[in-house]
Amino acid sequence: MVAVHDAPGRSSAAPRQHELVGRDDELRVVGGLVADLARGRSGLLTINGAPGSGRSALLEAMLADARAAGLNTAAAQSSPLETDVPYSTAAQQIALLCPPEQLTRISSAWAEGAATNAPIPFLRKQILDVAARRPLLLAVDDHQWIDPWSLAWCHAMLRHLDRAPVLMVRTVRDTAPETDGGARWDETVPVPPRRVRLGPLAVPDVAELLSRYGPADRDFAAAATTETSGNPAVLRLVLEEFHRAGLGFESRHVPRLRVHAADAVAHLVGRTLRGLPADHVELLRAITLCGGEFDFELACALAGLHGHAAARARTSLRHLGLICESTEDGVPRASSPAVATGVLAEMEPAEREELHGRAAEIGHRAAVEPCALADMLLNAPQMRRRWVVETLVEAAERHRQEGRHERATELLRRALREPVPGDCRQRLLTRLAAIEVAHAPAASDGRLRQVLTDAVGTGDTALLVQAADLLVARGDSETGRRELATVCARVRSPALDALGLLADELCAPAPEPLAVRLPPVPEEAADPAQAGLLAWRCARLGRRPDLVRTLAREALADRDPELPLATRIAACHALACRDDAAEAAAGLTAVIFDAGRRGARAAAAYALVQRAVLAAKDERCPAAGADLAAAVRQLPLHCWHPALLPHYLAARIGALLRLEDVAGAERVAAAELPLGAERGMGFAYLLHARGELRLATGDPATALGYFQECGRMLRAKEWLNPAVLSWRMPAAIAQGRLGAARAATRLIGEELELAERWGMPGLLEPVHRKALSALALAGSGPAGPGAAGIPRMGAALPAALSVPERRAASLAARGLSNKDIAQELGVTVRTVELRLTKSYRKLGIEGRAQLPPDLAE
Repeated sequence: MVAVHDAPGRSSAAPRQHELVGRDDELRVVGGLVADLARGRSGLLTINGAPGSGRSALLEAMLADARAAGLNTAAAQSSPLETDVPYSTAAQQIALLCPPEQLTRISSAWAEGAATNAPIPFLRKQILDVAARRPLLLAVDDHQWIDPWSLAWCHAMLRHLDRAPVLMVRTVRDTAPETDGGARWDETVPVPPRRVRLGPLAVPDVAELLSRYGPADRDFAAAATTETSGNPAVLRLVLEEFHRAGLGFESRHVPRLRVHAADAVAHLVGRTLRGLPADHVELLRAITLCGGEFDFELACALAGLHGHAAARARTSLRHLGLICESTEDGVPRASSPAVATGVLAEMEPAEREELHGRAAEIGHRAAVEPCALADMLLNAPQMRRRWVVETLVEAAERHRQEGRHERATELLRRALREPVPGDCRQRLLTRLAAIEVAHAPAASDGRLRQVLTDAVGTGDTALLVQAADLLVARGDSETGRRELATVCARVRSPALDALGLLADELCAPAPEPLAVRLPPVPEEAADPAQAGLLAWRCARLGRRPDLVRTLAREALADRDPELPLATRIAACHALACRDDAAEAAAGLTAVIFDAGRRGARAAAAYALVQRAVLAAKDERCPAAGADLAAAVRQLPLHCWHPALLPHYLAARIGALLRLEDVAGAERVAAAELPLGAERGMGFAYLLHARGELRLATGDPATALGYFQECGRMLRAKEWLNPAVLSWRMPAAIAQGRLGAARAATRLIGEELELAERWGMPGLLEPVHRKALSALALAGSGPAGPGAAGIPRMGAALPAALSVPERRAASLAARGLSNKDIAQELGVTVRTVELRLTKSYRKLGIEGRAQLPPDLAE
């Protein structure tokens, strides 16, 4: 615990008996010594205790008892500020005992003989004469700070306690056993010395003290004991705060208790500091500010102390309980966070800044670890040193890699307070924006816009690409489209052109007109970023699937760290439309890794959502759930851009529906959308997912509305390929349930025509299956009204089954029972049942008797 200045006679809001709760044994000892003194017996007592344990309170009680018994008393308070003043402690006692006419003579004797202790015999005789007339209690509080001259006089008195009844009492801090004032009494004394040690209050003692203020529950008493370490001085201040605020001693107020306990320690630290020499305070400030990162020599250099003065201050601070030293490294540090708070609170802001700056300079010269230096630089004034920015950036990157993003943000903001060249400032802004997106997304967007506006003239195209990529991958396609139109008009860069065009692709229909036109769509890819853009454009138009694969692979093959992530995600999406799911997932995995390395958290979150969609389509629901959870860890949902959030919600609803968790999907769909969620094409995905959910809950009318609005958005943006988002088939199913056979058949015909134009078997087979379901609901068979353009489904339909489903269905078609199938495949019977149920649903049949014969082959 910290040092507490417990002077006799101090005022307090708590009665004396409150301070001495839990001190019954100690009171009996001191009462017995006072009684012995009254009977003419000399005595010798040391009261030990930690700072704030109530040594002064016990001494005050002892002095009061002595006065009540008619005895002489003389008490003195030693101070660290007066350890070099001759007889500073003895003078306080002499002034209480000797008549005024003798004080002038005594003062002259002190002044003339201080160097040789010549006045001691005279002083001793004067005090013994007083005690011979009436027994005397001589007390020294905080004896560890006694000046050497007064200490010599005390020892002279000790050797003559048999000449007159004198009880000598001193209080000594537990933390000060090594100082001269805290050493053992002279072994030649003629009376046996006694010692009383005041330990911390136990829970029952604290409970008793609390009960004197008001009712207290057991949990609060236990917490109060823990938070104050059973220290009476700290506890007293806390209780006064509770009394002032009118709070009861209840467990629900324990958080307030912790705050007040820390404040009490800080207050008592401040009071102790005001009684310390200036060099002690400087060393304590240096040690506290360095936080255990500087060894003692560096701390002394910061405090401007050397040699004996440094060692003396170190010892004093340790004895006061203000600092401690690790047994492992010997590095001094503040004894507790509350002590550190109290020390720094006693400094003016300008003083703290100046000290932080000097500490950073010394630490830099001594090659202190960058993160520790950066902590000092956070509160230092502008230093105009190149190493300052380098240190802050290096430390910020370490914190980012270890997940401490808010700390990294603080350090980069501090780096921007230094005067740095324009190109360096833009790089810092971009780096800061990438980190801020997870807790200050609006600030992040603003910094990226600033970079795109200010960095055009720097000639750093890579920086512009990086900033634009962060903006587009975050989902802010409207801003990206607008800003990049201006940038692309002034800077020639295929990657910037691709990002601007991709942002335009991802905007909702009818965005605001641009003052400057975006560049035209290139006919051929000039770099991997443009290859990714063109792959996506071909895929969403439903054209040239072979070229889509070639372009997408070109976009993903180059792992240049400067390549934008947004166009690579678009290339992966294009591959997924081609039914190259494994290749698309691998590309997304690479994007997630590179985004993590770059610190592009929004891009990583978006890529994780896209990979979750692929996993859900492949019936790998646990993997989909894991990716969606990882996306939220990368970027908390409240930090997602409004236009990107619908992508996550749609993927989440789809995954839950595949798990047949309709209630969970309902909860996700009911989430309140932020303003602007409808401004991106992600909103079309959310409309589609809501429609699927309404179909699952038996509400085809509402579902149809969602699907039609989804289709309106997709048609307006020319997202024609059903492989991107198939809205016509579920709309046809809804219309079939509503009895609109002609409208359902028309939609089915459109969907099948577009799917055949795209020509991917992996797409055609599930489309055939859905067409069959939709027509059945509409009351038409494959040869029914309006079905002339519908291809035959035949034996191609079983290809829609996944590999596990096909294996289970094949064995069932051969006539094996569910138990036999489970043994054959090494799974549980329940798993077999689930796989067969999904197979029947996909094939549009009611049971194993209707399984296609070719499955048994």
